[in-house]
Amino acid sequence: MTPSRRQRAKKRLFVRKTKFYSKASALTAWRLVLFALMLLLLLFCVAWMFLLRTFNAQHISEMVTRTLQQKLNRPVKISSLNLKYLNTVELKGFYVLDTVGEPGKPFLAADSVTLAFDILPLLENKMVIHEVTLNAPRFNLVRTQEGLYNVPRVKMQRTEPSTYTSGTGRKFTVSVEDWRMKDGVFSFKDLASGAAHALYGVNATFEDLKFNELSAFHINMMLRNEWQEKISEIEIVANGQINFADFDWSKFTLRGVNSQIYLFNNPVEVELDADNLVDPRFKFSATVPSFSAKDVSLFEMNKMNFDMPVSIISAQGTLSENYQKLTLENVTAQVGDLAVDATGGADFSKDPWGAQIDFSTPMFTLPGKENLWPALKKYKLTGRGSVSGQITRQNGKFTLPVLNVQADNVSGDFYGFKASNITGNFQAKQNFADLYARTQTGQVKVDRSTFDKLQLSGTWRKGNLYANIASCELNGDALKLNLEVQNLKKDNRKIRTHLHFGNFDPMAFIDVVKDFVTVITPLTSAKPTAEVTGELAWLRNFRDRLPDFMPNLAGTLSAGTFSSTVLSGNDFKAEFDLTGLRAGAKMLSGTIELKLQDGVIHQMEKLAAEQEALNVTFQPFIMMHRMERAGSFSVGKVLRDVEVKELATSVRFAGGGMEINNAYTVGPTISAAVSGWTDWVKETFDLTIFTMFTNTSKSGVLAENLTDESGNPALAFRVSSSMTKPKLEMLRAKKAGQTIRTAQEKGVTTDFSEVEKFIQGDFHATK
Repeated sequence: MTPSRRQRAKKRLFVRKTKFYSKASALTAWRLVLFALMLLLLLFCVAWMFLLRTFNAQHISEMVTRTLQQKLNRPVKISSLNLKYLNTVELKGFYVLDTVGEPGKPFLAADSVTLAFDILPLLENKMVIHEVTLNAPRFNLVRTQEGLYNVPRVKMQRTEPSTYTSGTGRKFTVSVEDWRMKDGVFSFKDLASGAAHALYGVNATFEDLKFNELSAFHINMMLRNEWQEKISEIEIVANGQINFADFDWSKFTLRGVNSQIYLFNNPVEVELDADNLVDPRFKFSATVPSFSAKDVSLFEMNKMNFDMPVSIISAQGTLSENYQKLTLENVTAQVGDLAVDATGGADFSKDPWGAQIDFSTPMFTLPGKENLWPALKKYKLTGRGSVSGQITRQNGKFTLPVLNVQADNVSGDFYGFKASNITGNFQAKQNFADLYARTQTGQVKVDRSTFDKLQLSGTWRKGNLYANIASCELNGDALKLNLEVQNLKKDNRKIRTHLHFGNFDPMAFIDVVKDFVTVITPLTSAKPTAEVTGELAWLRNFRDRLPDFMPNLAGTLSAGTFSSTVLSGNDFKAEFDLTGLRAGAKMLSGTIELKLQDGVIHQMEKLAAEQEALNVTFQPFIMMHRMERAGSFSVGKVLRDVEVKELATSVRFAGGGMEINNAYTVGPTISAAVSGWTDWVKETFDLTIFTMFTNTSKSGVLAENLTDESGNPALAFRVSSSMTKPKLEMLRAKKAGQTIRTAQEKGVTTDFSEVEKFIQGDFHATK
């Protein structure tokens, strides 16, 4: 055999031996694996038999049922108990029946309860249950007609882990670490009121739970509630520490519970401490994200308009009398720079339930608050203010019994009334049905009129308005005002007012009335009347712009001085009682009585050139002025300024026409008496004027028709027809003196005591 053939034979032999040994090694390894698996299976079977012998399902089920019935003092049912996995026991069909609220129905029902335990401690006769899980539990809480709750009183002793005796007589110590609830439901029903509430999807974990000390927990759930036939759902996520205190609810404790309540786009962050579930005492703080009216539309606040920024709220209080009474000892809220303090409570024992909250704020700045309440934007508020008040719920409705507002240097535009630097206070009662306001200083502009240094008080009560200006300056002149309006919101309203001016200018006062009409008219949805110019513009603008809201007007008007282009004087007094005081003056009726002391009739010749009616009225005096050159009479003073010691007028209106009951002037230069009528609507008049002079020259003789029967210079004439085209008729003046004396003796029908009482009195609206 050649060497090459021997080498090939050796190689084939080596390969055959290598294959043989490889197969033998693999077979040996496989036999070892099978042996190990069989050994493990044998050990598992032994352990399983050991567990089955140690934990008799029927025995454990009976033991659990008996133990729970003793602890809860309620019937307990368990359909079956199985060893689900090597370390898990499952109780199926778990029920705790109710004996108080709805007897026979489940107080607690769970699809199953699983107990997961550790295996190794069993070798030491210890059963450590590391988790008890309640699957789909349903808790049905009921409050009876008598106010009792169906919650069982659990009795748990403060002992070491409990002891359990197995079917073989071996004793095991049993301890539980964690508890878990999956997809639980808590429902509440009040048999007395019919109210129902529910918590859905409750998932909770209690870590290393001890029933007599604080234990950590985590929970999330869904709160479902009914509000005015609408369903609301609120998701709650919380974690903290809890102490069931052996299920003695009077010793129950919650500490450091941090919750997230999903009410808005972002959650409300809440931190809670609570004690005693019998009469709970709690303390919590919450961070509320920004929200607007649409976020709380469920509570029918979508008709309101507000936008709340991030807020921080804290509160502490108690629940007592079977959770029927809530007492809030202190509540604080911080919204930007606005802080609110509140106290109060609620009584849920009534149907419907009632509540009362008292609140207050320190001073805060007003600019920027339109971001909280956009409705404030139109007022353009500046300055500072504070608010206090009370909110109640009675007969199923929320009310505002009292609201107090303190203003400090406040400015704003209130429906055309522009206020500046107002300091004072405002009070509203009974849902704004009863109002009170008072200012110590400030300024209000009404179109072109300015009320400055304003000390005002006013009330709105039972449909009646009362306002008083103790003092102010109207366009630079002192003013005091008292106003009472009865039945303000009705067409038959009655207005009574007293006004006292330092100086009264009737034309300027007409302008003030026009300013008020200009501001108020848009508020009443009426069309403003265009202002006219030219002759008699003063009359036409005043007459045609009379406000319709003054159908009945009575009161007094007085002034330290009276000034106009025609007449001025001192101690001006007037009383009036008018009805039908509306634009156009067609329905105007009533009386006016007035009196003036120590006055002056101004510039007859100058005024006669400006107004046609005055030109005709003063024409007799102008004619006498021309006669002065003959030296028979001196009238120069008459045509410039004439003194008046006393002037009085008594008139009656009917359908826009004015009948003069009596009118006279008495003075050292000229005295006069006037009778007749004036129609302010048709702009016509018919007046008879008797005038007697005391200024005469030492020479010359007057014509007989220019003297009184006593020989004093006198004039008598009649002015009639249209005010723009009047007619003049000269009359005999023989009875001028007697007519004037008779008018002076007749006087007016009032002693103006009401005027004096107002001038000297100190009037303020009462709260």
